Amino acid sequence: MTASTLPENVKYSISQTHNGWLLVIENPYCSLSQVFQSSASARQAVDRTAFALQTLTAQHLEMRQAPDGSRF
Repeated sequence: MTASTLPENVKYSISQTHNGWLLVIENPYCSLSQVFQSSASARQAVDRTAFALQTLTAQHLEMRQAPDGSRF
């Protein structure tokens, strides 16, 4: 998997807490958070999330494309 970029409307933060490294990923509609043992693990989760979002977006666009190439 190559390094991926989060969509423009998705923001994230990684901060150290007394329980570990807190990752928060959010867009205008929802957010998720998880605590990791290291900042590197949290950063890997950001990369995996970005990859997943890009894959889902590409699949969505393919499904919306009509057989004649037009979009609906």
